[in-house]
Amino acid sequence: MAEPQDKREPGGMQAAPSQQGMVEISACVITKNEEKNLGRWLKSMRVAADEMIVVDTGSTDRTCELARAAGAKLYHFTWRDDFAAAKNYAIEQAKGRWILFLDADEYFTPATVEAVRPLLRRLTPHHEVAGVLCRLTNIDLDDGGRLSTASMQLRMFRNLRSLRYVGRIHEALDVPHNRSIELTREVEIYHTGYSHSIIKAKLQRNKAMLEKRIAERGGTIKPTERSYLMDIAYGLDDYDAAIHYARETLAQDKVSDEIKARAYETWASSCLEGPAPMESAVACLLQAEEACPQQAEFPLMLGLCYYEQGKKDLAEETLRQGLDVHAAYAERTDVTSVIDNAARLLPTVYWRLGDIAMARDDLAAAQEHYVQGLQLQKRHAGLLRSFWQLLRRLQAPPADAIALLNQFFDPEADAAWLARYLLRQHGGVVWLYYARRARQRGEMAESPLLDYLAAGRPAAAAAAAAELLQRCYALGLRAQDQGQPQPQLQALMPPDYASRWRKEQEQKTGAEIL
Repeated sequence: MAEPQDKREPGGMQAAPSQQGMVEISACVITKNEEKNLGRWLKSMRVAADEMIVVDTGSTDRTCELARAAGAKLYHFTWRDDFAAAKNYAIEQAKGRWILFLDADEYFTPATVEAVRPLLRRLTPHHEVAGVLCRLTNIDLDDGGRLSTASMQLRMFRNLRSLRYVGRIHEALDVPHNRSIELTREVEIYHTGYSHSIIKAKLQRNKAMLEKRIAERGGTIKPTERSYLMDIAYGLDDYDAAIHYARETLAQDKVSDEIKARAYETWASSCLEGPAPMESAVACLLQAEEACPQQAEFPLMLGLCYYEQGKKDLAEETLRQGLDVHAAYAERTDVTSVIDNAARLLPTVYWRLGDIAMARDDLAAAQEHYVQGLQLQKRHAGLLRSFWQLLRRLQAPPADAIALLNQFFDPEADAAWLARYLLRQHGGVVWLYYARRARQRGEMAESPLLDYLAAGRPAAAAAAAAELLQRCYALGLRAQDQGQPQPQLQALMPPDYASRWRKEQEQKTGAEIL
């Protein structure tokens, strides 16, 4: 592969362009059929980078069209089951001092994207720093943007000839020994690729590639590959295999604190989600607490287990212990505190603490916990249900309930989702408020029957239902007269319609229909 045509400083670093329009930061990505994700990536990189480089490996959708339209430099690379080769080709096209290499299903959070440029400019004079580790959080778009697990990832690094990816799968940057890596809280990345609807296919692909690589070595599994196999098995709901690889990972001689914590977490989660009894998860979490005392997720997970076992007092005590450990993260600068894998548990933790407070009639404490949780994850279904039950118990007037909900929800953008949710909770006038806003945005159909019920007008609802039934009756008769009987309507229709339908069916089949 040809080297990019640019001037570089000694040691392999690019010289800073002096002319206007210089390339300070290059954003690179490799793609294949990423039209659903690429828009978010392009939007994020327009803010963070000076040039965008898209290396496509064989898309058949609109990926290339979107890249061109956004002003990205588009290249093509023949795929050969080697992520490192494709990514290194992309790096060789980059002109910037720094490279941002986020996958197509990753993007900088809106709250932190503006911090990318100042951070890299501040680090530019420190030539010993090769790259920056930042928090990457998995979010599930199929579950209202629920935050999932997090990890530290090297997605920002200098454009050095000596800095390239290695590994056909689970590729990683090979950082020279004389270079260091900076750890930052200033920047966070969201990863949508673990959303429930798409993760299985990706994991099957990665599993096949990893097994092929292991087979080429005669079946020898490297230590790092055990944790990969553990993650893949867990993602594919193969909980027995996930527990097996988690235990093998923990049995290795040298295991980093990050990998150790992930192994325990996967082991416990596999017990909880698989057929293992709750006691197995509790035993694992007690062992994890002892092995990783500075990890807040283990007492938090343990407290949630105690809650499910009905041990409410022990659950509250353990959850509060976990929250104390988590609060100490703010004063620490280690990888564990920056990853903050416990953050994904906090909405559920506050939900359960609120439910415990509700059970002892401490409604003020319950409201405080529910509000804390909703501020972290507004579309947490269980948390919102408990909060709604609290509002009903407090007999909050509709205007007050709406005002409280609007502290967390956008009354326009969230109206349709909230209306659909409140419909299941018998939301009454509050439901009607959000339903009307959703209809104004064209996101919900008109429903006079539901509107009358929500407004407390049962007589008007009955009249609307009768009118709707009469229309169905007329349409059913017309369809039957045209030789298209509608058997699914007979349960709703008056006796004469049902009688006509039965007679016609009996004539056709020669058998009596009851």
